[in-house]
Amino acid sequence: MTSVLSFAFVTANLLLWLPLLLLAALVRLVAPNATFQKFNHQMVEFVYRSAVKIDAWWFSRVLGIHFEVEDPADVLNSLTPTQSPVVICNHQSWFDIFLLQTILSSRGPILKFVIKVELLWVPVLGWVCLALNFPRLRRKVDAQSRSEDLKRVRSASLVLGTEPGGLLIFPEGTRFSEDKRKADGSPYQNLLKPRPGGLSMIQQSMPVDSQVVDVSIGYRPGETDCWRCMSGSVDKIRVKIDAHHIQEVAETGDWLNERWLAKDLWLAQAPP
Repeated sequence: MTSVLSFAFVTANLLLWLPLLLLAALVRLVAPNATFQKFNHQMVEFVYRSAVKIDAWWFSRVLGIHFEVEDPADVLNSLTPTQSPVVICNHQSWFDIFLLQTILSSRGPILKFVIKVELLWVPVLGWVCLALNFPRLRRKVDAQSRSEDLKRVRSASLVLGTEPGGLLIFPEGTRFSEDKRKADGSPYQNLLKPRPGGLSMIQQSMPVDSQVVDVSIGYRPGETDCWRCMSGSVDKIRVKIDAHHIQEVAETGDWLNERWLAKDLWLAQAPP
């Protein structure tokens, strides 16, 4: 029952702001004037942050979820609303999105997600993703689809130069499961193999002073299901935040593998 109420609350929150988001999408299409676009972005940012704050209140005050954040370099306090970092993260649950929004967008930049195109068919959520102009990927294995996906990621990263906001990517490409790990031939115990294509394309398009915010999320065993997270039975989720300059990413594949090895060790050492 609590899960049903939680999903109803989040959906109602999205519906509350949807008219303004659709208006912003319309302005983006019919009024390319710079003044209108600046106002449009300010409206989208206001709506985004307001919706995130309402959801965060529900998660912490009603469901009682505590996000235990390890941030040794004080990355969160250094983030500002006007920054445009790339955010990479391991992917275990649909709840990852809510968690990342709550932690990073409370004081830092709003987040845009690289989503599967099928998500647009999900009522309410798909409409919001379309209104916010999230980059959409097909995630197919044929060469043409993969080339088109990389072009969309590159286009999204170029937009960050004119519209402040973080671009979130899940290098694993899908949510973790033990069956996927075995089928993937992953060398990691708690992660799938990261795919370097998206980050490599973004790296080529971003300014040299850009930042990569690296987030690791650790759920307790059996608590990765979003439905369970929404039920109030999950009281703690561990999060680790690191940051790196884009210049540190010399060879994307090798760099991601190093980061994933560090994530895997952290996840293995996470206390119950």
